[in-house]
Formats: sequence, structure tokens, C-alpha cells
Amino acid sequence: MITRRQLIQTSAAGVLAPAIGSHMASAQGPSPQTWPTRFIKLVVPFTPGGGIDGIGRIVGARLSEMWGQQVVVENKPGAGGNIASEFVARSPPDGYTMYITAGDWRSTAISSARSTTTRLPISLR
Repeated sequence: MITRRQLIQTSAAGVLAPAIGSHMASAQGPSPQTWPTRFIKLVVPFTPGGGIDGIGRIVGARLSEMWGQQVVVENKPGAGGNIASEFVARSPPDGYTMYITAGDWRSTAISSARSTTTRLPISLR
């Protein structure tokens, strides 16, 4: 009998890891043979202990096993996800900072930013 925790781990890793891996392989930057050479930061825009945080930690553990490098989950809650999305957008485009959230990040970050401010702190182009 499979437990709920095992189901979540298998589902999250099975769905997200190949998508992330194929995206990283097709993106410009370091070749997949040399990447990753150091730890990867997985940014979660919610408080620790929540659903997305739990999924992020499960996915991070599986990615650590697959890639042979530590995946560190960093929680940056607040401002409807704007703090975390701005942090990721301002990080170097080297593939070592990733973002996980519920739903589409563009709709979440943009809709909350437009409702709270007239000017976004980052360029979305």
C-alpha cells in the first residue's frame, strides 16, 4: 500500500524533475555535462511548513539525488510573491536559482504587483 507522502513524493518528482531538467538542458548557459558545479537555490514564495514549501522540499531532495549537488530551499514570503519573484529575477542567469509556486508565476506575480503598486520593480520583458 502506498502512503500519501510516498504518492506526493513520486508525483512531484516524476512531474517536475524531467520538466526542469529538460528546460535546463535546452537553456543557454553552461553545458549539461558541467552543470551543476555548486548548490542550487530553490526559492519558495510562501512561509515554511505550507503545501508549496513541502512540495519544494520533496522536489529539492529528489533533484539533489539526480544532480549530485545540494538543492537548498529558501523561503521568501510576502507581498503576494513579489519578494521572491524579484529575488529570482535579479539573480544571475546561470541556472543556480529556481522558483517554485502554485499556479503560473506570471499571473500570480503580475496580478498581485499591479494591485499593490503602479510600477513593477523588475522588467517582465
